[in-house]
This record gives sequence, C-alpha cells and structure tokens, in this order.
Amino acid sequence: MAPENTHTAQDIISDSAALLELSTILNAATDLDFILGNILLSCMGKLLVSRGMIFVEKGEQEYHLRSVKGIGKREGRDHFTLPVAWDHVQHVGELQSSSNAAIRDFAAFAEDSGLELLIPMLLEEHMVGIVGLGKKITGQELLSADITFLESVAAVAATAVKSALTIEELRVVNRRLDSKVQEMNTLFEISREMNTTFDPDAILRIMSYALMGQLRVMRYIVYTSDGEKLQPVLTKMPDFDCDGERIAELSDLRETVVFSERRHPENSAEQLLADVGVHTIIPMLSQNTPRGMLCLGERVGGGRFDTLELEYLHALANITISALENARLVKDTIEKQRLEKELSVAKSIQKGLLPKEIPTLAGYQLAAINESSQQVGGDYYDVLAVSDHEYVLAIGDVAGKGVPASLLMANVQAALRTIAPLRLPLPEATARINSLIYSNTSADKFITFFWGILDTNAHTFEYVNAGHNPPYFLTGEAQCDELNEGGLILGIMGTTPPYESNKLSLQGDDMIVTFTDGVNEAMSREMEEFSDERLKALVQDCRSLSAKDTLHRIRDEVLAFTEGAAQSDDITMLILKRSD
Repeated sequence: MAPENTHTAQDIISDSAALLELSTILNAATDLDFILGNILLSCMGKLLVSRGMIFVEKGEQEYHLRSVKGIGKREGRDHFTLPVAWDHVQHVGELQSSSNAAIRDFAAFAEDSGLELLIPMLLEEHMVGIVGLGKKITGQELLSADITFLESVAAVAATAVKSALTIEELRVVNRRLDSKVQEMNTLFEISREMNTTFDPDAILRIMSYALMGQLRVMRYIVYTSDGEKLQPVLTKMPDFDCDGERIAELSDLRETVVFSERRHPENSAEQLLADVGVHTIIPMLSQNTPRGMLCLGERVGGGRFDTLELEYLHALANITISALENARLVKDTIEKQRLEKELSVAKSIQKGLLPKEIPTLAGYQLAAINESSQQVGGDYYDVLAVSDHEYVLAIGDVAGKGVPASLLMANVQAALRTIAPLRLPLPEATARINSLIYSNTSADKFITFFWGILDTNAHTFEYVNAGHNPPYFLTGEAQCDELNEGGLILGIMGTTPPYESNKLSLQGDDMIVTFTDGVNEAMSREMEEFSDERLKALVQDCRSLSAKDTLHRIRDEVLAFTEGAAQSDDITMLILKRSD
C-alpha cells in the first residue's frame, strides 16, 4: 500500500494543470511514438523515475513493447500475451506469484527491466496499453497521490493511444492498398504488353524484366508443360542441368512451395532445386490446370518474398502462362488455316487433272472414281483417245500428300499426254515418262503407274505396270490374273532396265480392275487392312456385274469395312469391261 497522501491543495492544482496540458498535447497528436514519449516523460519527470516502458495492444490480448526510456537496448522478446484486463495499478513483485504462466513470464521481464509498477491504460474497460515505471531516483516510496496521478495520466492517455493506434492501422492499410493498386497497374501493363505479341520468346522476356526489375531476382528457371512433361523454356541458372525429366515429380504442382526451416524439400525434385539455390516454386496455372512453374533463387540483397510479393508472383506466373497458351493457340490456328488452304488448293489441282467425263467406247464399259481423303493424296487416272479405235487408260499414285503430290501428278499427266500421241512402243514410251519425272522430282518423290492401250477393233489391251498395285484381269473362264509385267516405279532412277509390256486378248465379259492403294490398304477402326486377298475375292464375286456396278460394289464394301475410321488415303479405281 502507498504511504499516506501529503499533497497540499497547491500540489493538487499543479497536478491538474499538468494533466490538462498533457491531455491537450496528446489529443492533438496522431503520431503514436510522440504520444508514448510524452506519456513516459510526464510520468518519469513528475515522479522522478529513471526507467519507463510502454506496451501497446497489438491483437487480442497481445501487447508489443513500443516505447522505452532510461533502459538500455534489450535483445529478445518484445511481444507478450496477457490474458487479463487490469483495472488498477499492478506491482511487479506481486505478479510474479500469479497462477498464470503468461503473467509470471511478463512480470519476470518487467523485473529484469527494472520496473516496479504497471499502470493499465483503460478505455471503456478495455486495456489498450500498459505503462511500466521503475523506482524513484530518490529511493522514496510512491505516495497514494502519485498512484492517483499515474492512473489519471493513463486514463487521459488511453483515448489518444487508441486513436493513434487506429490511425497507424489505417496508414498500414493505406500503404497496402497503394501497393496493391501499384501492383495491379503493373500487372495490367505487363498483361497488355504480353497480349500484343504471339512470340513466346517475347512473352518470356517481358516476364524476365518483371522478375529482375521489380523483384530483383537474378537466378530463376521457367518450366512449361505440354500436358505430359515439363520443359525448361527460360533459365538464368547456366550452371544447372535443368532437364525437365529430373523434376517430373513437380509436373502437377498446384500450391506455392517456399523452403524454410519449417518446410524442407519433400521429394527428390524439390531437393534438386533446393540444392542449386531455389527457395520458392510458383505453380503456373491456366484454367486451374498446372501448365508450368516458376523456380526462384535468392534476389539481389537477399531476403525472402513477403505475402504481397508472393501474391504478385502468382499473378505474374498465371498471366505469363495464359499469354503463352494464347500464343500457342494462335500458332495452331494459323497452321490449321494454312493446311486447310493447301488442302483446298491440292483438291482443286487434283480434280482439275481428272477427266471431266468418261468417254463411251463401242463394245466396252468404262467406270472410274476418285474420292479424296482429308489429306488429299496424289491419285490419278486418265482416259485418252489416240485414234478412233485406240484409247490410253492410265492410273497412278504419287508418293506424298497435299500440294506437292498434286503438282507431281500434274507432271505425270503432262508427260502422258505429250508422249502417248507419239505412238511409240509402250515400253519406250514408259521409259521416256520415267526420265521426265526423274529429272523434275527429288529423290524422295516417285510414282506407281499402270497404263495401257485398248484397241477396240482388235479387242486387245497392251499394258506396262511401273510398280503399281497389280490390276486384276477377270476372264470369262473364271480366272483372275494379276497384271504385273512392266518395270520399276517412275522417278526412282534416271536410267532403268527396259520396261516390258504384255498384250491381252479381251473376250466377252472380260474385265480389268485397276485401283490405287487407298482401296486394298484401307484401314478399319481396329486398324485391320482391307487386304489384297479380300479385294481379289470381291472382284471375282463381281463377275456378272457391269463395270459401273462392280465399281460401286467395291467402293461400298471398302466404306463399310472402314466405317468409324478416318479415310487414310484416296480411293481411286478405273474399271474396263468388254460388253460383247
């Protein structure tokens, strides 16, 4: 208990004046440190105390040492949990016997600091702070009037302290808001700049500038995923073998990883990255799907990323991967449009080279078909009159797809239509066509070709087969022979062994079925081939049909066989049948 009050009326008037002046000063101030300093100076000056501390509220029942006077710099704790709300002055010595461990801990700290009294600053029964004071330098005990003065100071100061704390919190919030606004503006500018280009290297360069310029990160690696595995697309760690196979365990990373004393590497991939100085891994998400990751090392000057910086890195990573995805989609779209345009051109060339109509031959039936696949091959057939009773029949298949195959097919047609009217022996004419094709194509281009001359007066068909699928010769004698006589594929060699020809005598109902490999090699949905055997049996089954009905029968059987599967090649057939 404090000694009896010996204050005179004059002392009371003086204390009141000091309190009034202190209240005026505190309530006019907004700076918390200024307010706390004045509180301590007023108390210590009035009571001749050499040591003082003030703890202020920082969270529920959490108090932070904020102001110190007369005590040397102390290392160690400055935050305390106090599950109390004192309503009067506390003596440090009495608190050390408290049943509460947190209070005893706080009392021990106060005693070590030389404090004897703890004066709560109460505002509406809520303790916003605590003033701690040591002994008087005179060695005298504090009087009851002194305690009353301290409680009055605490009461006067509580409102000012609470207001200053509120203002300080608002300042922190404002700084965070300003930082957020600046961050949003920066990300907006980065996003806008990334969306002006579809060049992946340019997009990654913009990201690189942001990492180095704003966050001072000089060592980092960017991985992106094609949906199956990670690949490094940008690295600033030249001494590290950053092969994506070595970190495959992180391909499905969705949460940020920050290595620390409490979060160690949890797998070999994380350990590998940690060993080369990576301490933060940011997932790159596109539509909430992992599409890459950003691995960050130490930044210039050291220090880890705070919460706001990690949020910024998240946004930057996601903006970058979205821009890269958009660039990829645009590239795919352009490539698709290019292919579609090339396909259209190839189809136009191919259709333009085929006969507009099949001529009518006395005593014979002719039927032909060409159905292009989605990729457009280089199939070709032709029917050409070289006299009033002689006709050239030809079918060929150019290696390759698209415009190149179509252009080579045009070469074949031009060569055929130039050489056929010369009426050269068929083997020699074939050799000349081969020479023209060989001189106009590269080594990887070649043509399988079958052609012959039908004499409707002599009822003969002389042919040469230059490496083409052997046509079927179906006779009325129930035979189905393959027409193989000929030589090498066109365009393989400039000078070939002499081609051979064969002349057939055509009887009534004899039929020649020519076709390209889009027929016999058509694939089913189960990847089974239609096959030569199945086609030959089918041709034999068409013995009683007309050329046109035979063609439709074969086509329908092939389409039924391949139902549900994409057409892999052109379907081309040319069928000749003697009617009488």
